[in-house]
Amino acid sequence: MTYSPSPQPVISGVPYLVTDVNGAPVTSLSDFVGTVAFQIDKDGAPYLIDGEGRERDGAVRVHEKNGRGGKDIRVWRVYVGADGGYLAETSL
Repeated sequence: MTYSPSPQPVISGVPYLVTDVNGAPVTSLSDFVGTVAFQIDKDGAPYLIDGEGRERDGAVRVHEKNGRGGKDIRVWRVYVGADGGYLAETSL
Protein backbone atom coordinates (compact mmCIF):
# COMPACT_ATOMS: atom_id res chain seq x y z
CA MET A 1 0.00 0.00 0.00
CA THR A 2 1.31 3.45 -0.86
CA TYR A 3 0.92 6.36 1.52
CA SER A 4 -0.26 9.74 0.25
CA PRO A 5 -0.26 12.57 2.76
CA SER A 6 -3.55 14.42 3.20
CA PRO A 7 -3.67 17.92 1.76
CA GLN A 8 -3.59 20.82 4.18
CA PRO A 9 -7.00 22.31 4.92
CA VAL A 10 -7.96 25.55 3.20
CA ILE A 11 -11.00 27.76 3.68
CA SER A 12 -13.48 27.56 0.80
CA GLY A 13 -14.36 30.86 -0.84
CA VAL A 14 -11.37 32.72 0.64
CA PRO A 15 -8.97 34.15 -1.96
CA TYR A 16 -5.30 33.29 -1.44
CA LEU A 17 -2.54 35.31 -3.14
CA VAL A 18 -0.63 33.33 -5.78
CA THR A 19 3.11 33.89 -5.25
CA ASP A 20 4.50 31.98 -8.26
CA VAL A 21 3.61 29.52 -10.99
CA ASN A 22 5.96 26.78 -12.19
CA GLY A 23 8.74 28.42 -10.13
CA ALA A 24 8.46 31.83 -11.82
CA PRO A 25 6.46 35.05 -11.40
CA VAL A 26 2.96 34.95 -12.88
CA THR A 27 2.66 36.86 -16.17
CA SER A 28 -0.87 35.91 -17.28
CA LEU A 29 -3.76 33.54 -16.61
CA SER A 30 -2.50 31.34 -19.43
CA ASP A 31 0.42 30.39 -17.13
CA PHE A 32 -2.10 28.19 -15.26
CA VAL A 33 -3.33 26.23 -18.31
CA GLY A 34 -2.21 22.60 -18.65
CA THR A 35 -0.04 20.80 -16.12
CA VAL A 36 0.84 23.37 -13.49
CA ALA A 37 2.40 23.83 -10.06
CA PHE A 38 1.77 27.08 -8.22
CA GLN A 39 2.19 28.42 -4.72
CA ILE A 40 -0.20 30.43 -2.64
CA ASP A 41 0.40 32.37 0.54
CA LYS A 42 -1.53 30.41 3.17
CA ASP A 43 -1.45 32.42 6.39
CA GLY A 44 2.13 33.54 5.76
CA ALA A 45 3.40 30.12 4.68
CA PRO A 46 3.81 28.78 1.13
CA TYR A 47 1.42 26.04 0.01
CA LEU A 48 2.15 24.19 -3.24
CA ILE A 49 -0.68 23.15 -5.55
CA ASP A 50 -0.06 20.64 -8.37
CA GLY A 51 -2.75 20.14 -10.94
CA GLU A 52 -4.29 20.55 -14.36
CA GLY A 53 -5.76 23.90 -15.43
CA ARG A 54 -8.30 24.93 -18.07
CA GLU A 55 -9.57 28.38 -18.99
CA ARG A 56 -13.22 29.03 -18.19
CA ASP A 57 -15.29 32.21 -17.86
CA GLY A 58 -12.37 34.67 -17.56
CA ALA A 59 -10.52 32.51 -15.01
CA VAL A 60 -8.67 29.19 -14.90
CA ARG A 61 -10.05 26.16 -13.08
CA VAL A 62 -7.23 24.05 -11.67
CA HIS A 63 -7.98 20.52 -10.50
CA GLU A 64 -5.52 19.97 -7.65
CA LYS A 65 -4.02 16.48 -7.75
CA ASN A 66 -2.53 14.29 -5.05
CA GLY A 67 0.92 14.36 -6.68
CA ARG A 68 1.52 14.63 -10.43
CA GLY A 69 -1.21 12.66 -12.18
CA GLY A 70 -2.76 11.54 -8.90
CA LYS A 71 -6.35 11.66 -7.71
CA ASP A 72 -8.29 14.94 -7.69
CA ILE A 73 -8.27 16.67 -4.29
CA ARG A 74 -10.12 19.93 -4.91
CA VAL A 75 -10.79 22.53 -7.60
CA TRP A 76 -9.25 26.00 -7.50
CA ARG A 77 -10.45 29.06 -9.42
CA VAL A 78 -7.51 31.30 -10.36
CA TYR A 79 -8.31 34.85 -11.44
CA VAL A 80 -6.96 38.41 -11.55
CA GLY A 81 -7.87 40.44 -8.47
CA ALA A 82 -8.94 44.08 -8.40
CA ASP A 83 -5.35 45.18 -7.68
CA GLY A 84 -3.96 43.15 -10.61
CA GLY A 85 -2.56 40.34 -8.44
CA TYR A 86 -3.42 36.71 -9.08
CA LEU A 87 -5.72 35.00 -6.59
CA ALA A 88 -6.83 31.40 -6.09
CA GLU A 89 -9.82 30.13 -4.16
CA THR A 90 -11.65 26.86 -3.79
CA SER A 91 -15.37 26.43 -4.41
CA LEU A 92 -17.91 26.06 -1.65
